[in-house]
Amino acid sequence: MNQVSLIGRIVREVEIQQVGNGSQVINNTLAIQRIYKKDKKQEADFIPFVAWGPVAKIIADNCEKGVQLGLSGRMQSRTYLNKEDETVFAVELRVEEVSLILKKKSEETAKMATNDK
Repeated sequence: MNQVSLIGRIVREVEIQQVGNGSQVINNTLAIQRIYKKDKKQEADFIPFVAWGPVAKIIADNCEKGVQLGLSGRMQSRTYLNKEDETVFAVELRVEEVSLILKKKSEETAKMATNDK
């Protein structure tokens, strides 16, 4: 079984790209917080993801850097040649479903501060 669900924040600004056959694709990274119980230290895992077609369009239309969202799909591996003509091995989440959760932290904080007055 290959089914993954993750909740995290988008690391870079969202850029939708058109590929040769007219399909739309987004490549980005999801930062997922983890807390160590010993010293409450926060760290993050950075999981690359790729979204195609209608799912890519939803992300592009509704998300920007820092937005928290849930992604579901499957892990896939691939290889490609980089600019230096070296083979690169990549593992990424192939997104099949997206759930919009929260806006960027700064917007949330500003909204909460406004509501408190």
